[in-house]
Amino acid sequence: MTKLIIPFLFIACLFVVSCDSNNDPEIYPIRFGQTDYTIRVGVRSSIGFVDGGGVYELTASNPDVLGKYYIDNDTKTLIVVPTAKGESTLTVTDVKTNTPVTLEFTVEDFYLSFMVTEISGDNTNPYLNVRNEIRFIRDEENTKQIKIMYQDNLTYEMKCAATGYFDIERSFTNIFTLNMMLHSHHGEEFEGFSYTLGGDGEYLRIFDKYFGYDWDNSVASRTLPMKRITMIMTDSFNNCKISCALQPF
Repeated sequence: MTKLIIPFLFIACLFVVSCDSNNDPEIYPIRFGQTDYTIRVGVRSSIGFVDGGGVYELTASNPDVLGKYYIDNDTKTLIVVPTAKGESTLTVTDVKTNTPVTLEFTVEDFYLSFMVTEISGDNTNPYLNVRNEIRFIRDEENTKQIKIMYQDNLTYEMKCAATGYFDIERSFTNIFTLNMMLHSHHGEEFEGFSYTLGGDGEYLRIFDKYFGYDWDNSVASRTLPMKRITMIMTDSFNNCKISCALQPF
């Protein structure tokens, strides 16, 4: 009888251990929705992922470009705060599954993005339409470049409609004028457009901060920024108003 009990207990123990092992959750390697990313200098980018073992090693091919980068396990996001324009790969190795994933990053100059939300009156600017995006670019030399972007209806990608330069002039009576010089192709002559600026004063403070205009504090509201910051560009000669909303960054 004793000889039968011992093998039975041994088999029972193996069965319990096997059941406990089956209850352990299976770990899948970390996965990202895509492998190519375009981000902006100085702007904190959050990139979500799924699965993963919770322990990761991060290696950048050009750390001077990517700057600060780390994994936030609580929100399952990769955080990147780039410090320079350029390109870099970032290899994220899932330690528990020993699985590497390599992401490609293109870091562009910082820019303020305004989406055109409404146009009334006679719009003589062929590059500006509702849903177009105006990018005010801050490069290292602060040359105040500008790009007008539109969304391709087939691919849904943002494409460039025009490039050029901008500046904002301030009169003695605190009237601000946005001047644009635009063309659609290199070598093509620039077209000039001027708009009197109105709307929320908060966007002027943002232009002052990033483009170094050194305006005094009276140009912007002293209250907290609004949830939606609107810039209104008025072409007085053609009785045209173009409303734009600042995009998050």
